Amino acid sequence: MERAKQYIQANRAALFDWIVLTASFLLGFIFSSLRELVMSPVFYEWMLLALLLYVVGAALKHLPLSYRLSNSGKSIQPVPFLVFLLIGHWLVMFVLVLVAGPAIRHLLHLPTLAAKSGSDGKMIVLYMVLAAFITWLVYRDKTKRKKRKEFAPNFLFRLELVADIFLVFSVTVFSFVFWEKGVMGLLSRASTRTLTDVFGLFVLLCVMFVLCYLPFRYLFFIEDRDRGRNGRRLLLLFGFILARAALEFAGI
Repeated sequence: MERAKQYIQANRAALFDWIVLTASFLLGFIFSSLRELVMSPVFYEWMLLALLLYVVGAALKHLPLSYRLSNSGKSIQPVPFLVFLLIGHWLVMFVLVLVAGPAIRHLLHLPTLAAKSGSDGKMIVLYMVLAAFITWLVYRDKTKRKKRKEFAPNFLFRLELVADIFLVFSVTVFSFVFWEKGVMGLLSRASTRTLTDVFGLFVLLCVMFVLCYLPFRYLFFIEDRDRGRNGRRLLLLFGFILARAALEFAGI
């Protein structure tokens, strides 16, 4: 058991990456298109569930992660592209809150928004604030805990394990919707007749990778930078994604 705990602790980021990418890819065998998923009667409920699990997972992970980072004695380096990660996370959260809006109103027994009532504008502002709050919840400082209360290692490990499970499930859903059927679906229909087209798609893929995938990896990315492990894994992930994109272009 102790060896399993050490393995999980040392490979959290790698497990998160490959489980999310593999699971979101396998979901494609259940829903062949984004339209089929959206037309599903439980689409909004699933998106709301994923969003709630993401929020709960981020909240639960804060204690063990900040406790570990604050007491590790290591110098935590700034995360690259932090501004782009924040922007991407807020944008995706805003879209997710919009998508989950019908399920939220149904759950709270609220009436459907009327196009001319003027309340839709207020709800948009509320959704923007909610997206900003979720972004703060994830990206708030993890390295300077003021309270020095000690916690049992087993308690922290179990709490973080539950948080990681929630995050893996929710990010898998997000990755499937935004990446597998969103970005990859868009790329599969794009023109690749010239080198300019190919280069433009490559740039688009890089931007979407930073805005639509890396923001959800922050809670694992922040401490997984020893000896260049994280950089090598990101290159491997991006190479995997490029290979996937090439298969999409080829219609395979």
